Amino acid sequence: PVAALDLNPGQTSLAELAGIAPAATARGLLAGQQAAGSPNNGSRRPGQLDLIAHDSIGDGRPDLTDAEYARLIRVLAGRYPLTLADPGAIAVARVLAAADQLVLVAPASADAAQAVTMTMEWLDGHGYGDLVTNAIAVINGVSKRSMTHVEQAELVVRGRCRATVRVPWDDHLGAPADETSPGGPGAGEARFGQLRPPVQHAYTALA
Repeated sequence: PVAALDLNPGQTSLAELAGIAPAATARGLLAGQQAAGSPNNGSRRPGQLDLIAHDSIGDGRPDLTDAEYARLIRVLAGRYPLTLADPGAIAVARVLAAADQLVLVAPASADAAQAVTMTMEWLDGHGYGDLVTNAIAVINGVSKRSMTHVEQAELVVRGRCRATVRVPWDDHLGAPADETSPGGPGAGEARFGQLRPPVQHAYTALA
């Protein structure tokens, strides 16, 4: 069982992009709620991914204190052998303290090298150099037109991160799930199958 902790509110949240119904919310877990499909209710599917959604206040910021973040991470660690977290800018520092592995994602654009440089400098400056050394760098949306930008970004991470993965451009990656997309059990596998083979290979290598 794997949990995906979605702490990135708004239209770019995992729930919005993937069209997945959350198994629970962060505050619900803190209150003792069982995730839908958890082993305790007997309905978990093999390989199930549980999306844990954020709780937000009026301006969209996650409504959790530092102590609640720490307790939420302990709850997830007790229930799942693997938790993937998409923290968003406001929650990065809180999640990093418990992270074992970073996946640094940059778009294949003219800003990629600068974005990666600033991110790594911030991590080094705040005591997360070890996480940088073991990180996986992902350059997303690679095409022939963006190759110069891709190579510049890779120069920044070369020798500093454990590995780099190029994810080729695919129109399906930019299309959010909607009512025309497959839903329910197996929806993720169906969407993965729509991707071009080189993109499937890149994501398999990343995994």
